[in-house]
Amino acid sequence: MTTIELNKKETKEASAYYLDEKIRLESKLDHVNVMLAKLGGTVPIAPIKKLTVTKKLSKPKKRGPKSIWGDFIVKRLRARNKPMSYSDLIDDAMAIHKLPENRVSAARASILNSAFRLRKVHGKIKTIGRAGKKEKLLVLTKWLQKDGELQPEYSKAFKKMQGGKAERVNMSAIQISSDVE
Repeated sequence: MTTIELNKKETKEASAYYLDEKIRLESKLDHVNVMLAKLGGTVPIAPIKKLTVTKKLSKPKKRGPKSIWGDFIVKRLRARNKPMSYSDLIDDAMAIHKLPENRVSAARASILNSAFRLRKVHGKIKTIGRAGKKEKLLVLTKWLQKDGELQPEYSKAFKKMQGGKAERVNMSAIQISSDVE
């Protein structure tokens, strides 16, 4: 039989992993026992006592660097001061950040991801479009009136770009975040 030699860090990580697995499996077994008892079956072994041992975990890993694209999207909308399409944002990103052509798909994915976060989590932007049209334009939520219509100056820019009036936005569906300006 061969022995495995581990340093302190590896021993600690392996110990923590197997302790987690033990706790997970014991909780599953407890659930199975409870369900068997409810179904009128017999529980073959005595119920397992819950662990009261607290474990000391290693420090959680820090999150990576914050994405630059969320700020980029908001800054570009403010700079242009009109609604923008995703393709306009991607073109601006490629030019401003001097990204090579082979990075278009990465920039596109990053911008779409950040736009989703700005829309759903932070409530800073909203996508609007025309009824029956596929293409959507991004607008800042502060460009919207209380009734969900675009403010007149942005509505004119939208009409010039899309050839018609923008659909009304459901203002109650916009997430309100504490960092919305």
